[in-house]
Amino acid sequence: MISGQNNIINIGNNVELISDIVGDNNEIVIKDALKKSNIKLYLRGNNNKITIDSPIQLKDLKIVIGSLVLANNTNITIGKNLSTETNVTFFLYDTNNKLIIGEDCMFSNTITIRCGELPHLIFSLETSKYIGFSEGVFIGNHVWVGEHAYINKRVSIPNGNIVAACSVVTKRFTEENCVLGGNPAKVVKRGVKWERNEVFLEKDSDFYKSFKEIHYSE
Repeated sequence: MISGQNNIINIGNNVELISDIVGDNNEIVIKDALKKSNIKLYLRGNNNKITIDSPIQLKDLKIVIGSLVLANNTNITIGKNLSTETNVTFFLYDTNNKLIIGEDCMFSNTITIRCGELPHLIFSLETSKYIGFSEGVFIGNHVWVGEHAYINKRVSIPNGNIVAACSVVTKRFTEENCVLGGNPAKVVKRGVKWERNEVFLEKDSDFYKSFKEIHYSE
């Protein structure tokens, strides 16, 4: 259902979008998915933009923009080859919220990314200023987010990182190729490399040889 003016929706092959949009000048562009994908979009606001570039597969991804209060000028930008398992939800409740996800990311099941607090409100007692907003959530390239992870509104996760299952990420990290784990999440291991599966390992690499020694030894 779409209610409003000048909304642009371009959906590629293998993507089913179920939408409930109320607002004007919103733009949703989702390119062809490699495998059958499903997205549920609930949007209340104006001038919001969603761009998803050629995902692998999105299994019932849920995107919520706005609430009882309209969210305007939000931006979701996702690079190529994202895959998500079931029950992944992105909440962008506040005007000007940003969620930027790089290429080749892998999200397990039951993951929440919450970019703001509306309709709930948080203020500073000292200054009376509203402090429930965020300048954005930024996730780099080739990031693996484990099941039941919760990513809060002021988070950066650099390239090559792994977010361990059930972690709660609450701050901006700067180191690449680490494992982030715990509540609140911290760096629990450095110098790691991950791949989706064996197919992505180069056959003459030391990584493949190490894997083969364990899983194919007699």
